Parts: sequence; C-alpha cells; structure tokens
Amino acid sequence: MSTATFTDLLRKPKDVLAHIDEGQVRITRRDGDDLVILRGHDLDVLENGVALFSQLLRAIGRNKGDVEAALSEMFAWTSKFSAAELTEYAHEIERLVYSASELGSFGQLLRAQREWQETAAAYAMGVTPVEPIDGGAELRRAERP
Repeated sequence: MSTATFTDLLRKPKDVLAHIDEGQVRITRRDGDDLVILRGHDLDVLENGVALFSQLLRAIGRNKGDVEAALSEMFAWTSKFSAAELTEYAHEIERLVYSASELGSFGQLLRAQREWQETAAAYAMGVTPVEPIDGGAELRRAERP
C-alpha cells in the first residue's frame, strides 16, 4: 500500500493517484483518521468476498465442519455435480476459505466459486464432462507421409 499525505493529494493529485494501480493508497492526515483510496473493483471484491466468506463460515459451522454438506445446503446447483466433483469443490473452497481468512484477500475464493457455479450451469445446459485423452505411456514422433 502506498502512502501519501493529504497535502500531497491536494497539491499533486495525479502523482498520488498514479499509485492506485499498485493497490490501495493511504492518505495520512494530521487532524483526523487516515483515508484510503482504492479502485471500485477492489472494493467490490472485498465486499463480495467478505459476504461469501461469512456465509460459508456460518454454513460450515451449522454442518459441524462438513464442507460438502454446507455447500449443498447453500447452493442447489451443486446437485449437478458427481460425488467426486462435489468433494473436489469442497476441498478447493475449504482451502481458499482458510487462506482468505489468513491473508484478507478474497479474489481467489470468489473466482473459484464463480468457476464452479459456471460449471454447474454448463451441466444444466446439457454439457457433459469428458475424460482426459490418454496419450499413451510414450509419445513418439510421427513419420512424415
């Protein structure tokens, strides 16, 4: 986080705001609390991330730590997943919930949640998962025809 004084912001706003692409900018003030300037997208990620994080924690608590049950309770679209996919989803979300709590960063949690929801939506539209192509144990260079 970059730091500037309120006087700097008033005298050289372009110079101070040039740091916004690096992250938040803290504006220190002598006669009041500091201000923080951040991009709207960053605020949206923070607000939506905290909301999802809180909902997940409450659901996991209600389900006595069973993340799969919590996700199934929260999101009806999880019924589109196989048991293995639901387990994979639960493991990923659980890992991201704990890392978000330690780092205070919610972007990865929101991204993973959106991707799993989009996968369920694709399944609902008739898209089916496919098995990975097995290229064999050994790849060989093809001869030219």
